[in-house]
Amino acid sequence: MRRMHWIGLGIVLVAILVGVFAWKATRTPSNETAARAADVILPEWAPKNPSPEFLRAAKVLKPLPPEMLQSMGQGSQAGEAMLKRYSTTFPALYEFFGTLTDQQRDRFVSAGEVRVKVKQLTPQQRTALDNWFEEFRKAMKGASLGVDDYKVMLYKAGAAQDLSNVDVGFSTKTAGKGHLVHIWFWVVGPGGQVTDFGTAFAQI
Repeated sequence: MRRMHWIGLGIVLVAILVGVFAWKATRTPSNETAARAADVILPEWAPKNPSPEFLRAAKVLKPLPPEMLQSMGQGSQAGEAMLKRYSTTFPALYEFFGTLTDQQRDRFVSAGEVRVKVKQLTPQQRTALDNWFEEFRKAMKGASLGVDDYKVMLYKAGAAQDLSNVDVGFSTKTAGKGHLVHIWFWVVGPGGQVTDFGTAFAQI
């Protein structure tokens, strides 16, 4: 298995920093949101009226705490600007996680990882994934970091145009950080070699 370190480590780092920024946001959920959430602890960057899928994800996921890499990115205008960009993609990731079936969610909770072929995603799951691709593209447009379009990154890693040789899922097994939750991709090459990378966005 081959990891794309220049993408994986860089994106994970950015995502962790974004988690710090997002946690520090000052938006307070409305009473209506709080009532709908009931026993769910919502991230501070949650949508005003979160969908059932978002709330379902929030029952399992927790936002990244501010103490994580607290000293990193401070005093950097470029770093904070990047955090603001990326934090806008977190709701879409929660939405995607919330489309997991009960069986897939239980597998993730028990094993720390769930992996599905992109071509085998349900229509709802594929729509949620495509929505995150688009939210990521819009958020990172013009960032000049080489990570402005996740689909392009997958193609560069050897993904087919229709992503038929790509698996997607969620994992806590990357970078030796078992509490961090990543969206994760596995690109299977013609010889069976695997290139995998992803982005941290929550914890468990």
